[in-house]
Amino acid sequence: DTTAGEDAPNFSLNDLDDNVVGLNDFNGKVLVMFFFGNSCSSCIGAGSKIQTQLADAYNSNNDFAIIGLDQWNGNKNAVSNFKTSANVNFPLLLEAASVAQSYKTTYDRLVVVDKMGKIRFRGTGLASSDLSQVIETVQVYIEK
Repeated sequence: DTTAGEDAPNFSLNDLDDNVVGLNDFNGKVLVMFFFGNSCSSCIGAGSKIQTQLADAYNSNNDFAIIGLDQWNGNKNAVSNFKTSANVNFPLLLEAASVAQSYKTTYDRLVVVDKMGKIRFRGTGLASSDLSQVIETVQVYIEK
């Protein structure tokens, strides 16, 4: 991706528990952002792989964080249902269409932001097909 290394746009969104979550909460961490559509079947399918291969795998690493962002701007109920169907337990943020736009991405995509707030990977394929590349990117930047 030719844009890797650009500053990640700031954002501030509510999660399912009404906590406000923003990019600045992840300063000093490698952040994986999973942009999804709340009833997108390929997103739901990718969820459990993302949970096991990223969220669970790096759970104990303080330099890692992962969030999901609902690009379809579904209501809390729709996003809650996605969380259950996709079998994920990382934080899911609501009303993320504008964030997807500012990150120049769409649903069923993964984006990696490094500890300094720079975009290091912006997926152009489905999340499940970019997963191994995302894991490699996380591995590289988590050690920096």
